[in-house]
Amino acid sequence: MLKRKNNNLIDVIMQPNKALKAEEDSFYNVPDSSASNLLMETLSAGSNIADLPARKRQINHNTKLEVYEDGKRRQIVMNSTKSNVIIELNDIDELAGSNKPAKKLFILSLIKANQQAIHEGELTKDYVTFPLSELIDIGFYKTPQSARKGLSSGMNILTSLKLRGQIEHSKNSKTIVETLEVLFTGAKIERGQCTIYLNPRINWGFIAQYFTILPLYYFRLSNRASDLLYYIFYLARQNTKQIEEKGYFNIGLRAIQHRLQLPNENGLNNPQRDIKQVIDDAIEELETTHFMFFNNNEFNLLLVADDDAPIKEYLDNGYLKINFTGSFADFFVAISKETKFQIKTQERKRAKIAEKAMIKNLEKKTK
Repeated sequence: MLKRKNNNLIDVIMQPNKALKAEEDSFYNVPDSSASNLLMETLSAGSNIADLPARKRQINHNTKLEVYEDGKRRQIVMNSTKSNVIIELNDIDELAGSNKPAKKLFILSLIKANQQAIHEGELTKDYVTFPLSELIDIGFYKTPQSARKGLSSGMNILTSLKLRGQIEHSKNSKTIVETLEVLFTGAKIERGQCTIYLNPRINWGFIAQYFTILPLYYFRLSNRASDLLYYIFYLARQNTKQIEEKGYFNIGLRAIQHRLQLPNENGLNNPQRDIKQVIDDAIEELETTHFMFFNNNEFNLLLVADDDAPIKEYLDNGYLKINFTGSFADFFVAISKETKFQIKTQERKRAKIAEKAMIKNLEKKTK
């Protein structure tokens, strides 16, 4: 039978380098790009980085992902039609477990960089700062001691990751990071104030290509629930047209299996516990936490799958339907309309260029 589960969630996405205004008491503005998404995938994979290419092939045939090994050093290389990104890690032993502190610190650093240091894709200063107590206030940690330890362990990982690549905005516009460079050069805690240092040699437009919004409860979520929330937010920006026209978009369960780093179903003794239940728990946590914060149904998650099917069919055919209404949908509709306007403007420019070229050719022939 079909299994359906209703959830409440929100995802609001921004146009490139142009953030719509978010409710300051409900949302964070978060820079994102294919580069930042790959970094999050790398951190989620942890010591199982070697499995990333096979997992990616299951869900995306237009993106090629390869992992190269040299002793403890690893390179993750991604190539698609509009981006080429390389992430390098000097010591694979740096990554272990879920890397939850590093993932959330990466997102927090991007939020702070957007607030304090990045203007129209350019870095205006090489550090961000915030009180240590904020890590407790947002639900990231419970005590000052755990916050100090988490910041230290998370930044140890983030300062070891290097980035290089090229992202295409349009046929005539590209953002390039020419050499392998770390994003973060260090961090410190002094007199209760945290400082994270940003690498000024990096082209930060490479990371801040687009903007998304995350609700404030992101940092309170467990590892897999927060991963699912971020992934939905990331994908929604790419589906604004569908959201405007239909009010929803879908995410296949194979993609969720990949993103949450769930085990391969082949030979798995208990797929109900190790795959299905984990997905259910992540969705339920998002539902509960979202309702506590927003008390509305303007975002709705629907899990559609045949619960009685073999696990392979369950994953191949099942999907998560992401529905948007009310003010949450309004953000996506605004973005979609802006995108259509930009496309029409470009088409008019191309038509004028073609018309001028045609006139010049006719003038040459008549001379």
